[in-house]
Amino acid sequence: MKTLQKLLPLFLTLSLLATWSCRTDPPATEAPTEDISGIAFKYTGNTLHIRLAAEPNRLSPFLTTSAYARPIYEQIFMPLLEYDPETLQLVPALAKGRPQTQEITSGPFAGGLAYTFELFEDATFSDGKPVTAEDVVFSFKLLFNYNIQETTPHRPGYASLADITIDPANKRKFTVFTKEKHIHGEDTYAGINVYPRHIFDPDNLLAGFAIADLVARGEELATDPKLQQHAEAFLSAPFSRDKSKVIGTGPYLLSQWEDGQYITMVRDQDWWADKNTKAHPHLVARPDSLVFRIIADQTTAINALKDELVDVALQIDAQAFDEIKANDFVKSHYNFYNPSTFILSFIAINNKDIRLSDKRVRRALAHLMDVELLIQNANAGYGVPITSPVLPSKPYHDKSLPVIPYDLEKAKSLLAEAGWKDSNANGTVDKTINGELVEMDLEYLATPGSRLAGTVAEILKDNAAQVGINIRITPREFRAMLGEEVARREYQLYAGAAATYPLPDDFFPLWHTASNTAAGQNRTQFGTAKTDALIEKINGTLDETERNKLYKEFQRIIYDEQPMVFLMSPQERMVVSKRFKGQISVLSPNFVLRNFVHLQQ
Repeated sequence: MKTLQKLLPLFLTLSLLATWSCRTDPPATEAPTEDISGIAFKYTGNTLHIRLAAEPNRLSPFLTTSAYARPIYEQIFMPLLEYDPETLQLVPALAKGRPQTQEITSGPFAGGLAYTFELFEDATFSDGKPVTAEDVVFSFKLLFNYNIQETTPHRPGYASLADITIDPANKRKFTVFTKEKHIHGEDTYAGINVYPRHIFDPDNLLAGFAIADLVARGEELATDPKLQQHAEAFLSAPFSRDKSKVIGTGPYLLSQWEDGQYITMVRDQDWWADKNTKAHPHLVARPDSLVFRIIADQTTAINALKDELVDVALQIDAQAFDEIKANDFVKSHYNFYNPSTFILSFIAINNKDIRLSDKRVRRALAHLMDVELLIQNANAGYGVPITSPVLPSKPYHDKSLPVIPYDLEKAKSLLAEAGWKDSNANGTVDKTINGELVEMDLEYLATPGSRLAGTVAEILKDNAAQVGINIRITPREFRAMLGEEVARREYQLYAGAAATYPLPDDFFPLWHTASNTAAGQNRTQFGTAKTDALIEKINGTLDETERNKLYKEFQRIIYDEQPMVFLMSPQERMVVSKRFKGQISVLSPNFVLRNFVHLQQ
């Protein structure tokens, strides 16, 4: 490895170690003692300490796409239905059960479906106010207030929504009407996070707007002063991080947020689901409190484990994971898990950049990565290679698409075909574009702290240099990168990952051109009329056999166009203290925090 590759992570590690040693920890209520098995633990109380690899930007589900926010906000906000972590089937949360579904055969919504849900009678928000269908409708209204740009990534999933009606005889019963069938219809509408109307709209600014009108004319209505006023309030910091405003139906309450250090939560002693355990047998919350420690650096995270500052740690680099499995102290205090994930790791490419708009250049970049070797050497074998946005575990994965091989000569050939040659003999290929000589000089944005991400960046840089591509690696904090360069589409390459679910893939958010907006998730800017139409057809095809054919057609297009460099689907590496028995799942984020059982009681 180059000296730079060794020194840069070391510098970051030392900087973060210094930062960690100066941190003010949350108040400790637990004292060192020895549990019944004879192991001396630093903490003995029923507080679960979780390592976060990055700090979330907000704790409002509609205002963030951060994977680091989800484990926190899902303790506060609940959906209508949630996935059982073992069976992966939808089970009751706020709603009593799966909706009654009826096909609409006449009227303005003919061809769509009607989903009728009923809320639990005893469901309340943490301030004691009942949850009603009005709160559900209000939550949908939030999505379609176009002044709230942050909801843009979430909105495409609800594109088929037409209207919602409340049963006049039952304020907890309502029906969602859709204009068309969609493969994720039930999952999508059941997954809406429910906000309390009385907290997030105390002045009833949205009361005068029908959900059907907001869905149909959201952009037109966005000029209304009331919608603008409400958006300004909803986007203000208190409604995303103030414990008096972040109110939901979940079992935990936000307690304290110290920027860059930790976020603490306490158990709601009046959680509504505790009052009728027979009706809500799967709705349990066992830890008394939760402490999310923000530890970006891998070495610092390992030291935190050795110091017993965390009980649960995810995203441990593969080599470090194998090393601590052999550490006697860590082995005696922790259990190790490596569940499969629904995560795709990749190198994102800005397809609209003048240097990267030709698919031959993008394919050349793919030939610079030896994915199989990367998995074995940089990720200790914890992963499988991918060739498209469809995971190999999906039944419609196109197995005929081979992993793009590491081949420097092929990369050189593709660059030459695309017109990139070293005309001035400076070692970097160039091309005249619009009368100007353009060098193949690329910036790669990489999040510091991850050994794997650093290794990928250095491999790409070293191999690219051999074919005349100059790559500059710029360390960039992930949240800032997404909110700035990537949001503005002013980047060339960055290290990325995307989470999927054990459902038929909906490519709209990541690949449809309608999602290529500042807040949208089509950050590669790839898409054509053909791929847009194919995505829309997939989403409306309920016949599995026919849909699988369309999936394979889409995969072949993506494989040919190479809008990003597909790397692998990693296995998670997680460590859990023996103080707790945790429920591990293939569902992201691979654990159910509220189900962790404290074993020292």
